[in-house]
Amino acid sequence: MDETTDSWAASAAREAGLDRAHEALRAQARAEAAVLASILEVVENALAHPEIEVEAFVPEHQRADRAERSAILGLALELSMSRDQIRSRLAEARTLDRLLPATWATFRHGDITAAKTRTILEAFHRVPVEEELQSYFDAEMARLAATLTNAKLRDHAGRLADQLADHPLEVEHEIAARRRRIWVEHEQDTGMSYLTAYLPTDQAVMAAARIDAIAAALDEAGLPEDQQRTRDQKRADVCADVLIGTGTESEVRPVVNVYVPLLNLAHVPDEYQPATIDGQIPISPARARELVGSCTSLTRLFTDPVDAAVLGVGRKQYAPTADMKRFILARDPACTQPVCNRPSAGSDLDHQLDWALGGETDVANLTPKCPSDHTLKHETRWKVAPGPSGKEIWTSPGGRRYWDHRADPPDAWDPAPFDLPSGPDGSRA
Repeated sequence: MDETTDSWAASAAREAGLDRAHEALRAQARAEAAVLASILEVVENALAHPEIEVEAFVPEHQRADRAERSAILGLALELSMSRDQIRSRLAEARTLDRLLPATWATFRHGDITAAKTRTILEAFHRVPVEEELQSYFDAEMARLAATLTNAKLRDHAGRLADQLADHPLEVEHEIAARRRRIWVEHEQDTGMSYLTAYLPTDQAVMAAARIDAIAAALDEAGLPEDQQRTRDQKRADVCADVLIGTGTESEVRPVVNVYVPLLNLAHVPDEYQPATIDGQIPISPARARELVGSCTSLTRLFTDPVDAAVLGVGRKQYAPTADMKRFILARDPACTQPVCNRPSAGSDLDHQLDWALGGETDVANLTPKCPSDHTLKHETRWKVAPGPSGKEIWTSPGGRRYWDHRADPPDAWDPAPFDLPSGPDGSRA
């Protein structure tokens, strides 16, 4: 093969690769749009036919709410997503379908990505609720989105929304300030989390300035080098100290449940027995010991080394009902609905076998459910029954069955696939 032929083949391969990448991106966009369309279809069908989701005794004015919540739960379980994620996608689909038909058609055709579609939706919320202005914004975005990068699209959509809105800064601030909040995101496998605050700019700037001033005043000159902190580390520590109230009368003190696996009594190293906050969020053994040293209340829980079932709770002279609740909340740290992560501390204690049907009030028949899921269990056509190993099985109105897989034991590890080839002398490569 001469050089000319080889160059032609390389050029053809390049062009074919570009075509495949372009079509794959279009296919991905069509698939993501199809997910949104399906979510919308399932919920709208539930609203049109609430009898498939809701028990007959539910009052008429509550049927639509219960039907939508039931449909969202079914979607969350089927797609292995949280209900908040489903609600977010449902809101996107409704806005696209009702108010941005040109953008919606472009997305479903695969001409713009899900990321660009969300960029358009973010800017659209600033457009006045006037049909003519919304239609103009929709048409303009559908025309330009495919040819712009997401960053340039964000700039263009933002400028256009601002031109159409023509709101003074005070109005924009008032609208945005209603969304002020804080939230926590837990990072996997590090024992670290993000605490984020969405605040008015002046408050955020002044809070950051105070943190900087306190951090700058910390004198660590006399500390060993391995104990000195960077500027960012000081700022993070100061932020935590201020919010927790470290060293003040209002300091937040942890109430710690210390889980004591029976294998620990046989001197198994603690690194094989991970500590957790509320039984869910892993933390290091060293950090757990620090928390134990500063906690105001200590509860001893003894767990079975095989399945981690709680075997007993140290008594604190509580009334029997309080002991029963403590036992259940220790055994089930979160709502027992398969995709719900709400802490059991704020949940209802639900009879698996209803009291009216002869169910007893004991720890074997009680499980925590957040108020929302407790309502869904009793007022919709979802059925909940005990399953193996104490798990609950949730059966949808259509007969699909779901349960919580978080506590499933891992598959037995087979080291064979990870074996490295041996050298001539038997050593590993």
